[in-house]
Amino acid sequence: MDQPSSPFARPAAAIIAIAALGALALQTTLNLERDGSPLVSAGLLLRLFTIWGNLAAGLVMGWIALGRRAAPEIVHALATAMAIVGLVYWLLLAGMHHPEGLDRITNQFHHTLVPLATILWWLAFGQHSANAMRSIGVVMIAPVAYAVFALAYGAASGFYAYFFLDAGQLGWAQLAINIVGLAVLFALVGVLLLGVKRAINARV
Repeated sequence: MDQPSSPFARPAAAIIAIAALGALALQTTLNLERDGSPLVSAGLLLRLFTIWGNLAAGLVMGWIALGRRAAPEIVHALATAMAIVGLVYWLLLAGMHHPEGLDRITNQFHHTLVPLATILWWLAFGQHSANAMRSIGVVMIAPVAYAVFALAYGAASGFYAYFFLDAGQLGWAQLAINIVGLAVLFALVGVLLLGVKRAINARV
């Protein structure tokens, strides 16, 4: 992949990386009183797909900010994942989640600011994949990989971060339907984002 030609691409990527990783570091620090150590705190955060997405945003955007190359499929998959993070939180989970104090600030970074900034960066600077179907295939990897992790963690600990992946409550048949549905949702959002990007590029 060629690097974005705009002189604003790398500075913008750096800002997103700093915001994503900074918010994660702050959240880890805020959780120390409850969790006892930075390692435990960071590990418990990783139970959540939101944290996976924000960590990926920080690492991928940081990589790009350093002038490194990132495959267009990866950046498209990242933008899609961050769109899902925002959509799922604000449509399904926000009503059950009421953070206070500094947690409210990190929550906004995790679910609104970093996802929106990542999507806008991809729309403005991201390169097109040579193979749209391959790009959508890459988009679908993240939800399936996370579901496998979440189920393994839930089986070991009894904790399921999201009600639609709670094997104990749903049963395996419904759970399989939910995972397939999640992957399809990612694919549909990925296709939608590709359409939006193409429409924007056609007007430029």
